[in-house]
Amino acid sequence: MTISPQDLGRRIIEINRAVRLGSTTAEEWAQRITRLMQAQPEISEPISVRNVRPLQGGAGSSSGTLFFEASYRSAGEDVHGQYVLRFTPAELLFHAYDLDGQVRIQRALAEADVPVPAQCWEDTKGLRLGVPGYVMARARGEAAPAAWFAEGVFAEASPAKRRRLITAYLSTLAKIHAVDWRRAGLSFLLDRADGDGLIEREVNWYWDGLKHAEEAEAMERFGAVRRWLVANQPRIPTPVLCHGDTNFTNNLFDGDSVSAVLDWEMAFIGAPEADLAYALHAMESLGDSRLEGIPSPEEMVEEYQGLSGRTVHDLGYYRLFALFRVALILTMGKRAFPPDFQVPFSGYIERTAARMYEQAKALNADV
Repeated sequence: MTISPQDLGRRIIEINRAVRLGSTTAEEWAQRITRLMQAQPEISEPISVRNVRPLQGGAGSSSGTLFFEASYRSAGEDVHGQYVLRFTPAELLFHAYDLDGQVRIQRALAEADVPVPAQCWEDTKGLRLGVPGYVMARARGEAAPAAWFAEGVFAEASPAKRRRLITAYLSTLAKIHAVDWRRAGLSFLLDRADGDGLIEREVNWYWDGLKHAEEAEAMERFGAVRRWLVANQPRIPTPVLCHGDTNFTNNLFDGDSVSAVLDWEMAFIGAPEADLAYALHAMESLGDSRLEGIPSPEEMVEEYQGLSGRTVHDLGYYRLFALFRVALILTMGKRAFPPDFQVPFSGYIERTAARMYEQAKALNADV
């Protein structure tokens, strides 16, 4: 069965989004959101929640995510706005969803001048929403689709604008890495999993997910790569806040700027090279159709270094680390897909695994 990169990307997003939302109706979600808003001391009646609907575009497919509109009274004035509800999904992709941690990260980043959606109301214990969740203001901008090179904001832009968008993206990544995460109260991210080193902990976080999903065959298959990554983790002179999932799909682009960085559930404390390597993989994961105006990987690295003031080290290792994580994520996600999509999705996993072993070979890794 042959499927185009565009259709593969769309189907992955559509199916993931549907299983994360589950069977709760829009009307039920409107009632739950209303209960959450009624519990906010700054909000008074009349409260109206309407037009609850799934997202479009590439972001928000690993958690439950919905758009809605709301009207209410606050400080004696009528307020009308567009919002995003994010919640623990009906069917889990990851073994752990720290919604409170996501809120804390985004509040800290807003104070550090990193573009993130404004945080509004939270229910991280699920007392009113029925599941842990939180509400953000909807940010302006357009997210790139998974097949970013074939459709959407990058594909439709001129070569000159594509170049400006890449600069905005890399500049935003450098801003994230410049955040003083200790002062911002984000040290809790050091405890995502057990391990002696920062990369070992993150390797183990994904490995814990594979164990939770009872993917014994995958654990046997990928175990040697895991052991090599742990045994050969580079020294990290200056650990930084890493987004963890630096796809274009997790950025909103408005004009020539990044208006918001989304989806922080994979955030961790680690090496800036981890985010950069993951971004380079994401750009190539559905195809290698480099558009005019899009820099080469070498040019991306050079520009990031100029914007961040950092020198990139051990990128080959972090490319393998990125491919390892993606291979595990895809393996854990496969169970959500219907029978008619198992063959093309399994092909996607195999291509990712093949690239992972090619990268391991380039590093002379005994896997």
